[in-house]
Amino acid sequence: MTKNNNNSLNIPQHYVDELANVLNRIEAAIRADERDRIISKMRGNLFAEQTSQPLQESDQQPRGVDLNRTHYELIRWLSSGTFMAVPTLAGHLGVQKQSVYAYLDGLKRAGYNLEIRNTGNLKGGYRNIYRLAQSA
Repeated sequence: MTKNNNNSLNIPQHYVDELANVLNRIEAAIRADERDRIISKMRGNLFAEQTSQPLQESDQQPRGVDLNRTHYELIRWLSSGTFMAVPTLAGHLGVQKQSVYAYLDGLKRAGYNLEIRNTGNLKGGYRNIYRLAQSA
């Protein structure tokens, strides 16, 4: 039951098939690891750096301002150092654009310092991009 396959070793085909299967699994594992490394690098380790420690707030919260989970998720995205547009933030948070504006307003009222940059786009695109102000 051995196939020659133009080689001189006469290795049984089931061994060849088994070896090929193992090598395919090794290659898939290496590719998956490489893909995860590239994705992590592209995201700037944003997700890899999540810890159980509470987020540090830039200032004391005024009384009467309650921040929820979505506010803190927004803070995490805005603190990445990259300016982001409202449609992008809405996609990351899974909410509507109008909700993002409300959450941004809540952060301002809570004392967070936001940097707002005008894109100069006056033809129907988003005009402002946001990020959490860099601490000095």
